[in-house]
Amino acid sequence: MKKSLTLLLNLVFIVSLTSCSFSTGTKADLMSGLQSSWNGLSVESIYFIDDQDQSISNKEVKWNTECSFVFEGIENFMITDGKAFPGLTMKVADQSGNEVIDFGDMMESYAEGLPPTDASVLRATLTVGDPMKVGETYTLSARVFDKKGEGEIVSKIEVKVVE
Repeated sequence: MKKSLTLLLNLVFIVSLTSCSFSTGTKADLMSGLQSSWNGLSVESIYFIDDQDQSISNKEVKWNTECSFVFEGIENFMITDGKAFPGLTMKVADQSGNEVIDFGDMMESYAEGLPPTDASVLRATLTVGDPMKVGETYTLSARVFDKKGEGEIVSKIEVKVVE
């Protein structure tokens, strides 16, 4: 009897986990070095691209150009009054791990939230320039998070700044 009760409780626990919209995962692109993980939110595709919307696979970013993390197909935001409340940060650290750029929440101006379809595609863009230096290597990271929930997506890549 005790064994069947334990089995029943385990089954209820597993069903409750699979019935909610919870997602975890990791992905690494060996060509570009882009590493991503998510917990609570789900994401279909993550790209690291240049200012021509082309994938950066050589681990180099050009001085005075833009590069972006693109997150497509984001789901599982907690919806409040029909709106999603995404947050998006981007940071740059030097080889010693010292933070040289911190954009804070780039979605701060959307205090009223966004329709879930608009929140499903987010882009964090950096113009490569001061205080970064040509010839130096940096770790760029972007974080998508749910301001009303617990979910997040974190991506990072190591790049060298070239002329």
